[in-house]
Amino acid sequence: MKTLNRGARASAGALFALVFGLVGCATPETGASSSGPTETSTESSSEWDTSTPIRIGGTLGLTGIYSGPSAAYKITFEYWADKVNSSGGIDGRQVELLIYDDESTPTVAQQLYQQLINVDDVDILLAPYTTAVGGAIFPIAERAGMLMVNPGFVSKELHLESEYMVSVWPYQESEYSLPLFSYIDTLPEADRPKTLAVLTAQNPFTLVVTSGVGEESGVRNYAAARGIEIVVDEEYDTTITDYTSLVQRAKSADADMLIVAGLPNDSAAIATTVAQLDYNPDIYCSCGSQVTTLPNWPDVGTPGQNVFATTAAFTTQGNAGFAELEEFLIPQLGITELPAYAGVALAAGQVIEQAVSATLSLDSDVLRAYIGQNPFETAVGNISYNEDGTLTFAALLLQFQTMGNELIWPLDLQTNPAIIPLRP
Repeated sequence: MKTLNRGARASAGALFALVFGLVGCATPETGASSSGPTETSTESSSEWDTSTPIRIGGTLGLTGIYSGPSAAYKITFEYWADKVNSSGGIDGRQVELLIYDDESTPTVAQQLYQQLINVDDVDILLAPYTTAVGGAIFPIAERAGMLMVNPGFVSKELHLESEYMVSVWPYQESEYSLPLFSYIDTLPEADRPKTLAVLTAQNPFTLVVTSGVGEESGVRNYAAARGIEIVVDEEYDTTITDYTSLVQRAKSADADMLIVAGLPNDSAAIATTVAQLDYNPDIYCSCGSQVTTLPNWPDVGTPGQNVFATTAAFTTQGNAGFAELEEFLIPQLGITELPAYAGVALAAGQVIEQAVSATLSLDSDVLRAYIGQNPFETAVGNISYNEDGTLTFAALLLQFQTMGNELIWPLDLQTNPAIIPLRP
């Protein structure tokens, strides 16, 4: 696997400069155009060249503010490629990964995806981590007409615009809170929350978690559909360090339920503030990201107990490859359980492997059409695709209890009853 930073790219500088503006003319291996996916077809085995590797490329923020999550993505991609290659490759062809360091910076990522397409001549793209970076490189991949498998970010809006991007997240940002509201629907009427406080980070991703896409998704729409009154609806700058006044508003309103649509670091700080102010809502969901599966959540201590969050997969589901990845990754990273993004990183490789093996093709049109028409067995479950490249909704609701996360919803998969209120 190649992991390169800016300095290591210097030798390609002259050629890179020459082709930098030509991304709109680039095509995948067999001449895909930008006119959209074609019907599924299969190359004959005589055209399948086992002497050349399948080149899969992308970027991660291996340095900078996204270095923590990016490390888990990187090691999972390597794990998948090593397993495939040790088993003889994908129908005889080895996998070659090119993962560059985008330094957690959108402009650096844009340059690197130009290089992956025009200089490195990769066959398939992997999306970078976070919507901020992914949104910046999305037009480059689309103009090149290249398949991009996306374990790195969610964006319903971008998927609606895309012809070639396919997700491996079983939910998009507007659906992050849906598992919580679906669980509330299972409670007796008298036990359901009547009032809600919503605290939303000023970030394009988390703003959509709250507002939704259209009139059916998002925290506000889910609450309205259930007759839950929103008594506090505040946005906050993620650069602030004191959340006291923000949480105090929710406590003063005596909201039955608190939803924090935040990012990992601010979500942890808000949980601490909720405890310090002795705010005890019946239900508290950190519904802006999968925070309770992340390595820093146990460090929150008592304030992190009994907080709900969403995730893509859980160990007790028995999804393809999930347990083996846990066994490998947990000691490698020194963590207590698998973060949500590790499972989707493995799922990205599994979708690529199954689609390429079935079609014996690296043509982006062929692969995109096949992916849209067929199910896949992955670490995030047996998945199938919507027309826009997103997955059929299958998110889970967790609650971080004394011994770690418990699966709460769907009820038929529940590993332990929910603890309500926050501090019984």
